[in-house]
Amino acid sequence: MTDRLDVASLAPSDRADAIRAFSWSINGRIEVDLPPNPNHLRANATTRAVGSVKVSEISWNVTGLRRATAPVGEDMVPHVLVHLQEAGASRFRQGGRQGVIRAGDLAVLENAKPYEVFFDGTMRSVLVRVPTHLMGLRPSLLDQVTAVRISSERPVVGAAAALFARLARNQAAVDEAETALFAQPCVDLIRAVVSMTLGRDDLARAPLNSTLLQRVQEYVRLHLAEPDLTAARIAAEHQVSVRQLYLTLSRAGITLGDWIRTQRLEECKRELASSAYQFMTIEAIAHRWGFASAPHFSRVFKAAYGVSPRGVRSQTRGGESGL
Repeated sequence: MTDRLDVASLAPSDRADAIRAFSWSINGRIEVDLPPNPNHLRANATTRAVGSVKVSEISWNVTGLRRATAPVGEDMVPHVLVHLQEAGASRFRQGGRQGVIRAGDLAVLENAKPYEVFFDGTMRSVLVRVPTHLMGLRPSLLDQVTAVRISSERPVVGAAAALFARLARNQAAVDEAETALFAQPCVDLIRAVVSMTLGRDDLARAPLNSTLLQRVQEYVRLHLAEPDLTAARIAAEHQVSVRQLYLTLSRAGITLGDWIRTQRLEECKRELASSAYQFMTIEAIAHRWGFASAPHFSRVFKAAYGVSPRGVRSQTRGGESGL
């Protein structure tokens, strides 16, 4: 199920109510601060279900969100909100803490407790909502991490951010049953992020182990174009042995070298079929995705797709570009 909001199609007089209704569907009934001129209101948002987890992609010029007191007599399930900032800047306040969040950062809030969020100009973000009872974390631990800037420089945070962003954008191509499989990895990654932010490696160990496969896959996707993407490097980045890395992948039926090559071939195929790369030679595209030898690339590409790279380019644009 997908909920969408695009106020560009609405009369200016209806935009504020539409934005409030969408915000309340995410956060419960809170105060929503908006620019005074309704003609200047901008909001484009989508919410999708990932099993019991909800993922929202939001772009708007709302100026603030505020919950002054804990909800009373409101039929609202407490949720943990994980905010991934993609553009703009935001200020979060909760539990006596405040943090300024910029592109690439994460922040955590609890929706059933008082909080404030202020946005600086047009903001773009991904918001992940998980029922608090599914997190399995003591309230005292969550109390320490809300409204704290969490940088994506740590691999586990970067992996979580990459997964959330991909789920927000690519779910339309995945059926509901397959999408639901990502719910538990989302919960485990959030638990790992919270635990590591608090320096509680003892609490982080179990979710880190259970999400190693997802984290490795996201890491590979982020670094796919780099020629030194070796098993040793991947294992070191995730603080595991090469043996443990291979064992984790084999349990999922994945051979690392074959999987990396398949992902690189997919990127090459996508670019060969795109007019945006029409002035790049096939050799340049192959090299930028980690294939050092043009003849080798042509052989493995044709073996995978039954057509040569030149054939894909010719079929999709009616032209040719040789090696």
